[in-house]
Formats: sequence, C-alpha cells, structure tokens
Amino acid sequence: MKRIRRSPSLILSLALLPGMGLAFLLGENWRLSVIEGGFPFIWWSLLLLLLLFGLGLIFWVEREQKRRLSALIQMAEQMVPSAEEEKENPDDDEIGRLARLISRLESRLTREEQFRNQLIADAAHELRTPITILRGQLESFSAKEQVHPAQLLPLVDETMRMSRLIQDLQQLSLAEARKLSLHKSWLQLPLWLNEIFEVLKTEAEEKQIALEITQTANGEVYWDSSRMKQVLLNLIGNALQYTPRNGKVLISAQEYAGKIEIKIRDNGPGIPPEKLPYIFQRFYRVEGSRNRLSGGSGLGLAIAKEFVEIHEGKIRVESELGEGTTFTLEVPVFPETDSLR
Repeated sequence: MKRIRRSPSLILSLALLPGMGLAFLLGENWRLSVIEGGFPFIWWSLLLLLLLFGLGLIFWVEREQKRRLSALIQMAEQMVPSAEEEKENPDDDEIGRLARLISRLESRLTREEQFRNQLIADAAHELRTPITILRGQLESFSAKEQVHPAQLLPLVDETMRMSRLIQDLQQLSLAEARKLSLHKSWLQLPLWLNEIFEVLKTEAEEKQIALEITQTANGEVYWDSSRMKQVLLNLIGNALQYTPRNGKVLISAQEYAGKIEIKIRDNGPGIPPEKLPYIFQRFYRVEGSRNRLSGGSGLGLAIAKEFVEIHEGKIRVESELGEGTTFTLEVPVFPETDSLR
C-alpha cells in the first residue's frame, strides 16, 4: 500500500486504466486515504479528467456553431448581390454580420416584390391598348353588313403587337432566371456582322442615314447567333430610329484580352443624363409616345442586357444631349462556363 501511495505517477497511471485500474485503486487505496484523513487522489484525477473533457466538449460545440454560422453567412452573402454590400464594421462578430445580411436580404425581397407588382401593372397597361383597339374595331364591324379587307389590317397589326409583347416578356423572364436555352456555335465574326449590316442597310438608305461598319476583329466567337443577333438588331434599330435624316450610325468591332468590343454610335438627339440609369429597365421609354408609335414594346434594351449577360458580357451606354448616344458591348470570345463543361 505504502509503495503505491508514495508513487503519485503510478497511482495516476492506474487511474487512467479503464476498468481494472480504477477498480484496483478504489479497492486498495480508498480506505488508506480515509484513515490518513486526505482526499483520495483518485477523485482529483477524476475531476481533472472531467474538467478536460468539459473543456474539450465546449471547444467542439463552439467550433461547430461557428462552422454552421459561417456556412449560413456564406449562403446569405450569395443571395445578396455584391453591389448591395456595405462597408463592414471591423467590430462586428459573426452574429452582427449575419444580422446585416438578413437586413439587406429583407430589403432586396421588398424591392423584388415592388418590381414584380410594377411589372404586372406595366404589362397590363401595355396589353390594354391593343385590346381596346381590337374591341372598338370589332364592335364597329358588327354594325356593318360588309367589311373591306383593308379595314382588317389594323386588327392584324395590333394582334402582332400583342404577340411580340408576350414573346418578349417570355424571353426576358427566362433570361433573368437563367433558364433560357442557348444554342452556341463558332461564328466567323466578320461574316456574322456583315449579315446584320445587310439586314439594316435598306432601312438606313430609306431614312437617308449613313450606316457604316469598321472592324478589326477577324476571328471566331462562340456565341448563340440568334440571341446576339437580336441584341445588335435592337441596338442598331434604335439608333436608326432616333437618328435624323442625313445622320450617321457607326458600328465598330475590335478584339482585346479575349473579348470582343462592339460599339454602336449615332449622332441623334441623345438621352438626358437623369434617364440613363433607367435605360435598361423593363417598359422604360425615354420618349413614351414616340416609342409606342414606332411599335416598340419597351422591352428591347432589357432583353439586350440579359442576352449579353448570359454570354458573360457587359453592356453600357453613354450619351450627350445634342451629340448622340453610344452603346458598348464587351463579350468574351469563349465564355468561361463553356470551358468548364
């Protein structure tokens, strides 16, 4: 007994043995310790082990909670666009960061709901006009015994307008949700641009507008021909629409750093500076009545922006009153997402 008690290291090692060591010390050393009036060393050992276990458990729980909180913060950051990110407070902990992210996410959801309600109202307004015209024409025809075929032409025009509006809304909705199917292929850029030029050349000649194209990019691009052609037809068509007679519309294309930069310049009246930030919004018109008379749906620029972005590109606009407007497209020759497939 005394030999064991004089060797604390031996007693501690026995205390750490599962089953046998613990039972041996309890059976052999407990009574001796009580007789001597000292607290059993085994209990100090057990307390130490319990303390270490408790500290380890607390550390593990804290680390697990931080891991889950970090994952939640990362998920929230992905849901909040980088443009909405605020300057972080260095004193904020994970809870503070999460609270700020939730607040921004709530604000974003509120804006999205307002935008959705505005979209429904705008779509209803756009459809109301052709429907009213159709109804009025049909009511007038019902009072006539005979209808001349020429009188049906306005009905056909309004029907086509509604069809285009619905098609544009569908395309825009799919593009924004990144659910629009793309059919990409390698395109010879000079030939592709010349095809677009030939489509619009007649319209430019009729309006006595000089339509010119200059390009230094002679390679291939991996794009969806139909979608990107729709973008350029829309932008160049707008330029021709708002450029006065004897004006100019210039198209240029150049390649740099794996991207194609296409510019469409006109010397039209320009766009007021206060209206430039809204130019790519749905149903936004710089001159509402003029655009409606031209048959535009107010969705062309919004669709152009989405089509460029699903090609991992960017589109921007610069304008000066009395000088003209320039739209610039920057689109990768071969988008990175395609290289990962």
